[in-house]
Amino acid sequence: MDKLLRNAIDSIEIGVEDFQSNDERRALSAVRNVYAGVLLLCKAVLWRHSMDTDGSLIYTKVEPRKLPSGKIEWQPNKNKTVEVQDIKSRYKLLGLTLDWAKLDELSRHRNTIEHYYLSTPASAVKGVLANAMPLINTIMRDQLQTVPEHEFRTECWKVLLDNAEIQAEIARECEETFSKLEWPSTEVEFPIKHLACPGCGSGLIRQQDPDNTKPCEIEFACRSCGDDQFDSGDCMEAALDEEAAALFYIAMTDGGEPPLASCYECGRNTYIVDAGECVACDAAAPGDCLVCGEGINIHDYNPDHPGLCGYHANQAERAARD
Repeated sequence: MDKLLRNAIDSIEIGVEDFQSNDERRALSAVRNVYAGVLLLCKAVLWRHSMDTDGSLIYTKVEPRKLPSGKIEWQPNKNKTVEVQDIKSRYKLLGLTLDWAKLDELSRHRNTIEHYYLSTPASAVKGVLANAMPLINTIMRDQLQTVPEHEFRTECWKVLLDNAEIQAEIARECEETFSKLEWPSTEVEFPIKHLACPGCGSGLIRQQDPDNTKPCEIEFACRSCGDDQFDSGDCMEAALDEEAAALFYIAMTDGGEPPLASCYECGRNTYIVDAGECVACDAAAPGDCLVCGEGINIHDYNPDHPGLCGYHANQAERAARD
């Protein structure tokens, strides 16, 4: 386990060195190394809780092996170690907890930066370091009973600490710009944790007019790269998709209506069903059917027959064809 812990610390320290480099090409390497280091810390925890000295809990498979005596024993197949989902399930089995939302966010930033951005700005790496910091702190202090400021080189730990404090303060300032917003839904929360700049990937998104109260009139801006010209509706759509992911899963597995629908006005998936309105363009609930009086369901709304429910809109179209 000591070697695994040392590898984790080395990986994070190399990531911090990459971040401090003036070579922009090392920014992606910084993200990769910090993310890998956090996963190695999780594996060190699993090794510590393994029943043997081989760290069997860090491997994905355990296979039977026949000894010369004829006895069968189970040994880990050391060809592959656990991935994120395996880590989560084994933590749960051991009764351990971690801020999985932070780990998922770290993973999402890593994947987004790796696959979508042509270059990795320093602001995006700062966000990754900020997300990693509480995970590093929890794992090392609470689960490995080590003191991180003693394990990391002083300069590296100071960079991690200072960056986390600065990012947290900026995040609070960004969040404050939405304090007057009148969010219409009780089912889907305002997706502030999932807002991300399409240019640099940073989650430090503010509202340009802090006095604005209407979601459809939000104009976003990025505190990291300064971009204030990106499409706010698209930004809201991507964030809502993340925010409502669990509700979509429940609707899919247990039945019921999905929490979001495609807006009949702007076409974005930003129409919140329980609120009866689109938070990107302010399109409102279609009302009641003029024929049967039932509420018009947004999921089968037909803009060619705005006063009819799905059934009677279909009937009207059939009659027109006949």
